[in-house]
Amino acid sequence: MTRYTSYGYQKIPASDKRRLILGHFETIARRYDLADALLSFGLHFLWRRRAMHRLHLHPGARVLDLCAGTGDFALLAARVAGPDGRVVACDISRAMMTAGRDKAARAHVSDRVFWVQGDAERMGLARESFDAVLVGYGIRNFVFLEQGLEEIFRVLRPGGRLVAMEFSIPRTAWIRTIYHHYSFQILPWAGKLITGTAEPFRYLAESVRVFPAPEQIQKLMTEKGFAKAAYEPLSNGLAVIYSGEKYE
Repeated sequence: MTRYTSYGYQKIPASDKRRLILGHFETIARRYDLADALLSFGLHFLWRRRAMHRLHLHPGARVLDLCAGTGDFALLAARVAGPDGRVVACDISRAMMTAGRDKAARAHVSDRVFWVQGDAERMGLARESFDAVLVGYGIRNFVFLEQGLEEIFRVLRPGGRLVAMEFSIPRTAWIRTIYHHYSFQILPWAGKLITGTAEPFRYLAESVRVFPAPEQIQKLMTEKGFAKAAYEPLSNGLAVIYSGEKYE
């Protein structure tokens, strides 16, 4: 039986969502970092630092950067984990990881970051092999969120920690009005100007609006076994950091 899932405002077969998401990132990989910086007005740099603070990472840690993209979180984690640590960057898009490898080389952490192409919901990684899992703007793209959380829980060691950062809807009404206009009128146009295509940015705007509210994500994390599940809104709710721990 065909299983269906949300792709923005549409309901499509699960296999189609994987294919479409992969196509988006393969297309914009070369210009992804520039688009990320410009279209978030640089806020994502602040948000990533806050997420790293919530991770409580220690030297020597084994870290998984899931939905790693070009590896921003992987590079930050590699610096904290140090030469005795290990960071695995896992992403579905080879083109994104190729761009990430170049960044790791420029940051002189290539020997600490290992790149693995894979599906976040069906990882070919060993059970209980990581002290921490980071996900940057990735859980919204899971085909089935429940399955993705189960996989993250599986690869975490007892006592390990998940920190996931995701886009959300602003809390204040007037900011929300401006955000809606920006998302649907400006973002696709600006995204096409930078990357050559507007479709990934239209999907982004729609997917943020159909993604469950932070309270629902917190509840789901608890149901999937995460202790101390919590969320922290950033910049009036433009982004949210989710966190939880695996029981000892």
